[in-house]
Amino acid sequence: MDEVDPSLPVDGDVPRWRTPVTCIGDLMEGLAADLVKDRSPFFDEVCARWAELFPDLKAKPGKWVSDGPNGNGKIFLNVGSAAGSFALRPKLPAIRRKLAQLASAPRRFSLYVEIKTPDAVARTMRTTRPLRG
Repeated sequence: MDEVDPSLPVDGDVPRWRTPVTCIGDLMEGLAADLVKDRSPFFDEVCARWAELFPDLKAKPGKWVSDGPNGNGKIFLNVGSAAGSFALRPKLPAIRRKLAQLASAPRRFSLYVEIKTPDAVARTMRTTRPLRG
């Protein structure tokens, strides 16, 4: 009985078996990371030159997601509807080849199509398809 303090309640779970507690700061940092878009000189150049590179496309560059410190990543192209998504998909290889010729292009990047309608923020309606290769 030397190890047991009778004034304390009986603990049903042993402390070493408990899951670690998540601090509110860690939670907020994770939420902020989801809201902040990665910065990339390549994506900045794509956004600046999109109209001259692809004047007939209704799709627009939406966001860049980095794959790490090597500079590789993913470009999400925003379209307004599912029909626009299906019309854009056959053009993805040509878009990728043209973007790969830019001076700031990383060695590897992927293109994804994302449907962004005006009410998509509320419903988060989205479809993505990677371009392999």
